[in-house]
Amino acid sequence: MQSAAYNNGVIVARLPVFLRRFIRTGLLLPHLIWGVMLAGWAFPFTKPERRDRLIMRWSRRLLGILGVRIRMAAPPSLSGGALLVCNHVSWLDIYLIHASQRVHFVSKAEVRAWPVAGWLAHKTGTLFIERGRRADTARVNADMRALLQSGAWVAVFPEGTTGDGRGLRRFMPSLLQPAVQLNCPVVPAALRYRTLAGEYSAAPAYIDDISMWQSLKQIVSEPGLVAELHFGEPILPNGHRRDLAAQAEAATARLLGVAPAGGTPPDTRPTGSPGAAPADTAPQTPADPAA
Repeated sequence: MQSAAYNNGVIVARLPVFLRRFIRTGLLLPHLIWGVMLAGWAFPFTKPERRDRLIMRWSRRLLGILGVRIRMAAPPSLSGGALLVCNHVSWLDIYLIHASQRVHFVSKAEVRAWPVAGWLAHKTGTLFIERGRRADTARVNADMRALLQSGAWVAVFPEGTTGDGRGLRRFMPSLLQPAVQLNCPVVPAALRYRTLAGEYSAAPAYIDDISMWQSLKQIVSEPGLVAELHFGEPILPNGHRRDLAAQAEAATARLLGVAPAGGTPPDTRPTGSPGAAPADTAPQTPADPAA
């Protein structure tokens, strides 16, 4: 089946641009409908382990429909929960990470109000944070702690926004506090997108105020993309969350083969304070059913 999917992908890649768009977007709609059916009808009666596998499988299929081939290493094997930190390029990042590891993302509260996508994100375990309210960080940190203590993985994008994939922004430390409090391992990860020829691709970058539709058209118009995801060694907290953010940023930079952003911004609140300003960890896309 994988060989058939690969061969189909090769055929689509050779078609004219307008046909690639037509085929891929045509396949996308029933896949989204299938996601709604899973979340609404199957998930309430499905064991967590089975639900996690369905989300991972759905994400892999989504990437395949969009012409994205996956190259990734296995995440580190851990006996309990972990906080995943990663650079942020595109709304595709969510599905690329889910294709490898079931996680609970932290997203901006506005995503919850998006039609269909916000509901799907909620159903698949996304934590929503109101970025303008410092007090809301305490609530989200408590939810993160509960998930981590239960053995789940939580994922944040500490850069606070998307980039073009060729560099790294400073890692914001506020949402790393639960890992410090629980002495929970932080797993650095790095992702990048290439053309089928192995060159850098800007097509997935969700930047410069482009719309979701524009971003989708850029992606499905390409002959194909290669999404790479690599994981670093887990980092055990040993001090302030600001120091942890700097360590995670340096580890992610090494995985990407780029220079660190130059340190994390000052965080003068006490280590145990729940009111530190949150990073904007939002996946910047309305198409977020697997988040």
